[in-house]
Amino acid sequence: MVTCEAPVQGIVGAYTGNSFAVQASTASLLGCALYSAIELIVLVFSIFQKYTGLYFWSLLVSASLGVIPDAIGLLLKYFDLAPIWLPVTLSTFGWCIMVTGQSLVLYSRLHLVLFDRRILHFVLAMIIFDAIVLQTPQIIASYGAVYVCHLHFQSFFHTWERVQLTVFCVQEITISTFFIVQTAKLMRIYPTQSTRRANILYQLLTINLIIIIMDIALLALEFTGYFITQTVLKCFFYTISLKLEIAVLTRLASFVRAHYPGECSGLS
Repeated sequence: MVTCEAPVQGIVGAYTGNSFAVQASTASLLGCALYSAIELIVLVFSIFQKYTGLYFWSLLVSASLGVIPDAIGLLLKYFDLAPIWLPVTLSTFGWCIMVTGQSLVLYSRLHLVLFDRRILHFVLAMIIFDAIVLQTPQIIASYGAVYVCHLHFQSFFHTWERVQLTVFCVQEITISTFFIVQTAKLMRIYPTQSTRRANILYQLLTINLIIIIMDIALLALEFTGYFITQTVLKCFFYTISLKLEIAVLTRLASFVRAHYPGECSGLS
């Protein structure tokens, strides 16, 4: 077992404090994240008639290979329930899949409200670029912070954690802003459309505002030094946003399919 001191508690090992509130909230939030992820997997297989397409796979992979490993890894790590290599592997790769999958879920339905292919290509390129450029150093830093007992390496991990969280939050806020702007335009262009359509657009607007608020909250926790709280809430928030997205974006896809049958094949 490698033991190192880190600039912020939780980076290289278990929670060592004696606060029952921290322990209880950590276990509760990660337990809720696990339950929600399993529920989301069941919903995905229940809602989709055909198991194809970016929307289906991004939802399924985000929940099964993203949220679940991340939540289990954080539980094992913060409560010191397994050799450190296991929680580090689960939480690191789970986070990478979860954050990229979340953006791909949003991107997969963006074409329903945004019709400029140049912007759609830009968003996809941004997601791919950020995943490669940010997550490769993050994986190296995660293992290095644990196995290289040097303060500079752990400081690099802490700094890079802030950098990549900031960029990913900007990425999600950018995609959500596209949704909000385009939804507002559609509501102005077609103000007299059906009540069902208006409700879907209002819900789409609300969900993207919620995503932005959650991203800002995570950034605030990260930059104020609440590393454990930030990582736990991050996992929990992502399951909430994925469940909201599958509810609203699937309704949006169904509505568009009813008017433009070629758009959303594969959804029930």
